[in-house]
Amino acid sequence: MGKQPTNAEVRFWRDPDLPGVEVRRSSYNEEAFRTHVHAEYSIGFIETGRTTFELDGIPHAAATGQLVFIGPNQAHACNPDLGSGMTYRMFYIDPKWLIAMAGEVFGTGHEPPRFPAPVVDDRQLADILLALYQAIAEGADRLEKESLLVQMLADALTRHAEPGRPTEPSGGEETVEIIKTYLADNLAEKVSLDDLARAANLSRYHLLRVFQAGAGLPPHAYQNQLRVDLGRQLLAKGHPVSEVALEAGFADQSHFTRVFRKYTGATPRQYRDSGRS
Repeated sequence: MGKQPTNAEVRFWRDPDLPGVEVRRSSYNEEAFRTHVHAEYSIGFIETGRTTFELDGIPHAAATGQLVFIGPNQAHACNPDLGSGMTYRMFYIDPKWLIAMAGEVFGTGHEPPRFPAPVVDDRQLADILLALYQAIAEGADRLEKESLLVQMLADALTRHAEPGRPTEPSGGEETVEIIKTYLADNLAEKVSLDDLARAANLSRYHLLRVFQAGAGLPPHAYQNQLRVDLGRQLLAKGHPVSEVALEAGFADQSHFTRVFRKYTGATPRQYRDSGRS
């Protein structure tokens, strides 16, 4: 599970003209990811193939020509269906972009927007997404890239999103936030289940159940996700892989590489050395 396919093709772009936006194009013929989350919104286009993934326990299928919307911190694993190769382009977009655009589209004072339908058919929006992808890949002028990004987000919001609604946190949500904060604050430490149980004032068993239900991942997988996210930030700045491995809390470079590609479908070196516009 989550192995790096020998036939994988993956490329990333991080454009300084569009801070908070990362783009990837990937091709896989077999399972490449384990269940993971992104802090960003994920907006993608299925170029070829098909995938079946779950969000909040509900299965969704996406195929050639369709768009996919996944919100921040929604656990998922978009692997190609058995016997189906898949090529896709994905934009990972900082929530600040969506919140700002939602303020312009829906009015100010809203929570982060949500996309009720994770898979949609919208050829016009797909064309704008592909034009933005091309502009980033070819190093177009800043004004062109910003214009395409704003147009893409505005169209996505007006046609497929709804304003977010503030909710009162439940006891379980508060527990999840306590554990997430503890793990983030102790990223380089060897945190034990007892440590987490004490922090949340719960039994170990109850803690595992509550966290899995609220976060969509067990605590150890969320800890790995945090470490991989830190690794991505450091790699994007060009840091050596061996240095990043230790900084992100991994035992060694080999361990870092194994975990990184289970969560991203790429090796640390592939991610770091991908072209920039």
